[in-house]
Amino acid sequence: MKQHVVVEDWDGDGGIRIPDEVLQEMGLGVGDSLYLFEEYMGTTRCLVLSKTPRNIKPIESKEALGKEE
Repeated sequence: MKQHVVVEDWDGDGGIRIPDEVLQEMGLGVGDSLYLFEEYMGTTRCLVLSKTPRNIKPIESKEALGKEE
């Protein structure tokens, strides 16, 4: 599922509002935990939400793409 979201200003902090239909599809409710990961799909940097923590491979893919932090 793809969903476009906008980073909003919440009292000086950046906030992302997750639509109810996304929470329902993921089986989540208010108070549940989500984990945010940065991953690459091809050469595009993406943010991925997950219900479970996981270890991502070291940033070898960025080096292979010639990307630097």
